[in-house]
Amino acid sequence: MATTSVKLTEGAKERLDKLQARLTLLGYKLTKEQILDLLIETGSEKPAELIARAQGVRRPVPDEVIREVVDSAEHWGRTSWRDIDRLAYGRTKSR
Repeated sequence: MATTSVKLTEGAKERLDKLQARLTLLGYKLTKEQILDLLIETGSEKPAELIARAQGVRRPVPDEVIREVVDSAEHWGRTSWRDIDRLAYGRTKSR
């Protein structure tokens, strides 16, 4: 297995130490390398969450909420922008 060194800030190193300690308390004895490997794997599986985090979004919308919104969508049939304006803004007359 090839290894490489990764430079971490002091803050990141402290958070990694705390995460390792927390996992140990929960009964999971993992090395820092294993934790970083799992974090990279998780980020690879959900890149949207990683990007959101990089952009400062602390809590992206959970998948369940997105599914709920998509499932609640209704088909309105054929509509025009006027229909949508009327429904969205309550306009009853044209200008």
